[in-house]
Amino acid sequence: MRLAWTTLGSPSWPAERVFDAAAAAGYDGVELRCLYGGPIPPSLSRADRERIRQLSRDSGLPVVALGASSAFSSPDPGEREAQEADLRAMLELAVDVQTRLVRAYAGSFPPGYDADQVLDWVAGSIARVLPRAEELGVLLVLETHDGLSSAAMAARLLRRLPQPGVQALWDVLHPTKMGETPEEVWAAIGPRVRHVHFKDAGRGADGRWRARLLGQGEVPLRRCLQVLHAHRYAGWLTLEWEKYWEPDIPEPTVALPHMLQATRCWLEEEGIG
Repeated sequence: MRLAWTTLGSPSWPAERVFDAAAAAGYDGVELRCLYGGPIPPSLSRADRERIRQLSRDSGLPVVALGASSAFSSPDPGEREAQEADLRAMLELAVDVQTRLVRAYAGSFPPGYDADQVLDWVAGSIARVLPRAEELGVLLVLETHDGLSSAAMAARLLRRLPQPGVQALWDVLHPTKMGETPEEVWAAIGPRVRHVHFKDAGRGADGRWRARLLGQGEVPLRRCLQVLHAHRYAGWLTLEWEKYWEPDIPEPTVALPHMLQATRCWLEEEGIG
């Protein structure tokens, strides 16, 4: 399996340092989520786009995915329309940095609304953006996150979006938090999984989940790898360290090599290439 580092784990690093460090450690690619200390905006400058392309070429590390912040669960049609415009702009950015995969969210489901109503809103927005994605040759992947943390809920949305240009991103943490096993996740969305976010977390004394280095939390990571291998998953594993969201966790200088070494060790022990 091919392994990528995400800039979510090193949000304050300039792009040059990200590609240099990932290449030196032995990663196979880079996923773009943060730059200049925050999420990458669709307005990223032309100079930054060209620099990322050059860094990718020089390092030999492809940009494997672009993480958008677009979410479509708002009851306000105007807000959903604005999010659709944001996602279309991120599709253009994806082409400019030479990746063909963009992650989007459903968003958190607002209280007081039936889940089917919210799923219809999300599906409608994605369906309206999809033609532009298809024109550009970019695949949209919807992440098991927020209102779609349960793979069973994600499957309900994906049934509304049978088009091949919309697929799933399995974030291994959030279904675990919902009590779903890797086998249950695969049964729900496996045939649509085209990208994976691989990370660990555990609950503290207050019951809150916090990011932990791989193997130090509660996510059944080796079982996730076994399930992916059993079903001949051929996509990327992005090793996700949520430094942007949890600034007090260990620095990327610690996490970046550790996560690669731990994952490669497990892959070797499982006989997975």
